[in-house]
Amino acid sequence: MAGEKNFENRLKKWLEAEGIYPLGEPVDRMSAPPCGFYEKRWGGSRYVKSGLPDMRITVKGIALEVELKATDGTPSVLQKRNLAQINGSQGFGFILYPEGFEAFKTIVKGVKQCEFPTAGLKSLIDAHTNTACDMWKG
Repeated sequence: MAGEKNFENRLKKWLEAEGIYPLGEPVDRMSAPPCGFYEKRWGGSRYVKSGLPDMRITVKGIALEVELKATDGTPSVLQKRNLAQINGSQGFGFILYPEGFEAFKTIVKGVKQCEFPTAGLKSLIDAHTNTACDMWKG
């Protein structure tokens, strides 16, 4: 679990450097111009739906649903099913391992830089994913 939390912290730090802040972050605390937000989901309570991805990262209106895993982590059947449903409805759901972080950075930077329809984003993701940062195909 510590490996996943360390990876999550690395991801959050990078997102904030890119202008993607926690939902509700005060503008005066932003060091880069904002272009998106992220929301950390906390599982394991009776008020949170089981199997939701760990984070929703929204960049220029495009929501990326991200399930974080440590190098040796394995997604549950429910997590896989939920990500398959997200991707099956033309959303963007990922299982992201530390080894796939650079590929994920490329995807996020592509979303930031381009004005394109969702089909263009799908092409960008297909070009830059690998098994450590991949849209769950089910």
